[in-house]
Amino acid sequence: MISSLPGDGRPDPDTLLASVEKEAKKRERGRLKVFFGAAPGVGKTYAMLRYGIDEQAKGREVLAGVVETHQRSDTEALARQLERLPLRRFPAAGGTPVLEEFDLDAALARHPSLLLLDELPHSNVTGSRHAKRWQDLEELLDAGIDIATTINVQHLESANDVIFAITGVRVRETVPDYLITSAEELNLIDISEDDLLQRLRENKVYLGEKGTRAMAHFFRRGNLIALRQLAMRVAADRMDSELQEFRSIHPEDQKDGASLREKVLVAITAAPESEQLIRTGYRLSQALHCGWMAVHVDTPRGLWQRPQDQAWLWSHMHLAEQLGAETVRITGVDVAGEIIAYARLRRVSRIIVGPSRGLGKYVGRGPGSLPWQLLRQPHPNIDVLVHPLELRGQGDGKSSPVPGSSYLQQPLQRDYPLRISRPILASALAGILLTAAGVLLSPLVGSAGFFLLSLLGAVGAALRYGRWPSIVVIVSAQISLLAFGFGFGKSLPHTLETLLPFGANIAVAIIVSQLVARSRDQELMARMRERRARNLYTLVQSISGLRDSAEILSGAARQIHDSLGLSISFWLAAEGQENPQLHRHASGEDRPPREVLEALRSAALWVFRNRRPAGMGTDTLSALPALMIPMMNGDHILGIMDISDLEFRRIPGEWLRYLETISRLVASALESASAAQARSEDQMRLRLEKMQNTLLSAISHDLRTPLTAMLGALSTLEQFSDSLPPQEQLTLIRSVREQTQRMGDNMDRILRMASLLSGGASLNREWVPLGDILGIAMRNQHPACAQRKFNFQISPDLPLLHADPVLLAQVVGNLVENACRYTPPDTAIDIQGWADQEKISVCVIDHGFGIPPGREEAIFERFSQISPPAGEKGSGLGLAIARTIVEMHEGRIWATNLVMNRGARFCFSIPRKPLPILPEEE
Repeated sequence: MISSLPGDGRPDPDTLLASVEKEAKKRERGRLKVFFGAAPGVGKTYAMLRYGIDEQAKGREVLAGVVETHQRSDTEALARQLERLPLRRFPAAGGTPVLEEFDLDAALARHPSLLLLDELPHSNVTGSRHAKRWQDLEELLDAGIDIATTINVQHLESANDVIFAITGVRVRETVPDYLITSAEELNLIDISEDDLLQRLRENKVYLGEKGTRAMAHFFRRGNLIALRQLAMRVAADRMDSELQEFRSIHPEDQKDGASLREKVLVAITAAPESEQLIRTGYRLSQALHCGWMAVHVDTPRGLWQRPQDQAWLWSHMHLAEQLGAETVRITGVDVAGEIIAYARLRRVSRIIVGPSRGLGKYVGRGPGSLPWQLLRQPHPNIDVLVHPLELRGQGDGKSSPVPGSSYLQQPLQRDYPLRISRPILASALAGILLTAAGVLLSPLVGSAGFFLLSLLGAVGAALRYGRWPSIVVIVSAQISLLAFGFGFGKSLPHTLETLLPFGANIAVAIIVSQLVARSRDQELMARMRERRARNLYTLVQSISGLRDSAEILSGAARQIHDSLGLSISFWLAAEGQENPQLHRHASGEDRPPREVLEALRSAALWVFRNRRPAGMGTDTLSALPALMIPMMNGDHILGIMDISDLEFRRIPGEWLRYLETISRLVASALESASAAQARSEDQMRLRLEKMQNTLLSAISHDLRTPLTAMLGALSTLEQFSDSLPPQEQLTLIRSVREQTQRMGDNMDRILRMASLLSGGASLNREWVPLGDILGIAMRNQHPACAQRKFNFQISPDLPLLHADPVLLAQVVGNLVENACRYTPPDTAIDIQGWADQEKISVCVIDHGFGIPPGREEAIFERFSQISPPAGEKGSGLGLAIARTIVEMHEGRIWATNLVMNRGARFCFSIPRKPLPILPEEE
């Protein structure tokens, strides 16, 4: 990779390339202009309307999509000067009034030059395509529409925790920060806190009692000063990023030299508090102007996570992606070791981690805590930052909602305590029973026997359940030993001499059980990795060799169902359509109701156009009872993978990325099949060009020769008709007739070849039985075959052929004609047909003189002729045409002599195709 050296005055080629690609993408999208402020009432909507009016005066088509005036007279006066888009009306349940919302589809259909979209963090009405208005903005920008919008600093996702610390209010409606960093223009609308408070007193922000409550809570002077400072910092960071980008492209303007490249890694868990770590990581990456990533380590314990924990983890990953992070999930037993290894691999400079939870929070730097394990790892170039976390449910008196309700669309049951209590109870009971057995057998085996029994129980629990159950076995065994000891009148250890062996036995049992549990965890993780890799390998193996899209889709659906238990359907569009009509391909026979099918079709079309997942588990069309994933191969979308029976607990923890990987594998297989088909069409064009050359040669060779013979015979008859005896005249007349018949046969073949060439490179393939093809060939048979006897040996279970029936009938007809012309007229002709797993074969067997040795391949060349002992001599075109047609069907043709009997066998085969999955009726 080429890069510039520090101080050489040349820009980094990678940076230049990234800048060029970024500008190319920006030209395809609409431009975003953000009016940014510290609090409501600073004048963002007013400034946006003034901007729209100025643009309208310049001749641009400006449309007000959403404008929230809050009954301010000066703002309403400006809004009346612009055309407003009618809001979409949503019917409400019960007696509630009809709800109105921004009409995304109407805005896309209108496609104005500039659209004004106020209150960007707003949550859309239930039933809208997107859950948030900022997602509507993304779709509008992708459609090439310029947008002007308004945002307050308290609605930035990265500032959520800071805003709560400043104001004591948890803001629920947030927007991702990349909307600020990627906007073409950011206008900071700022007024002093005194002016804003004065506007609030004059009812220019909120009217009536609402303004009074706002001044008592949110709009306090200290809060406004802090919010202004935060808004200015965000604007300054944006300007600093622009300066850094400019200097990377124009190093000649950089005076302070190059700086080291930083990278931040945030180690997250399924705990709700990890949201704070993610926002902290984003703010640090923005301050350092570097990339960052959110990493989670899946451990064996995570395999049995509660649905709530899995939902939280997916929520954290989703939040990190919104803030521009690279999200990574890795598997391992040693969490700290896996994080450090990945940080070294990616050249991370800073790791952000939270303090330990549970008992670990009281000994946060103890040997068992994650921060302590990270700090003790040798990593001289990596800084570990332990960020204090505020537990959810503290501070505001409210616990955060479980994200599973919004991300997974399913009720979450708290069954984890019940599930974890069974191993504990079983382990405790095992410890008691082992102690009872040890006490009963103590006269025979002594104290060593009790130790071995308890060690055996601890190891068994470690293998079966894990660490804590093995410890429970040991603890319950010791407690029950005390109880049995008192009950049987036995003395307890009371001296140092007896206590030390007793404690050593317990320590050895705990160490051994922990080592066994650790080995079990490593085995489980290896098994999980192997299962995922095996599933992907099996999928690739099952579809990589296929060359038909229907086979690929059916094979992928079958493999996914076998490995994950999911029923998959696909939505594909015809090639070359500007506005594609998607057709559903399903491997099963279950058809959803019509209204559900139409909803799935609309969602699939949206995913196809926007190339982003939608449906259950996402923020787009989240009420849809399915998950739609685009099948991407690079930047090319080939279709949609529809998962309609998704159940969160049945599939791997890394479920969305796992399914995205599967969709890309299917897309790659479809692309390979399409490329193979294109290569086949190119080869077909080459064969057609060869046939054109054959046609021209036939015109010059097979027509000139009989015409010359005919002219010679006719000239002889004309000049010597009086002197020639009648027998010689009859011979000349027969020669003219034979040459005429030969020329007629040649003309028939030439016309057939011309007809084939006129059809272009495409075959008119149909699903036809072999009997229909043989029927067409027999109806058009050569006169030489009129008195022949035909024996048909066709397999009764022969599948349908996927071929052009007319052309394939011509192949059979040419082979049959060849047999009739080259064999004695009293011999029979056998026609056989059979199939195996890969191909369908047809043979025409004659009982003539056979093929001269060494000519088995040459007879398929054009103008290759053999003079048989009996029968007529051919033109050398019939078998050449037959070979060309068979090769167009991706098959092969060959000839051999019979071994036991006299004669020859001419055979051809074409690939056997599985019956297609028919698209469901509209």
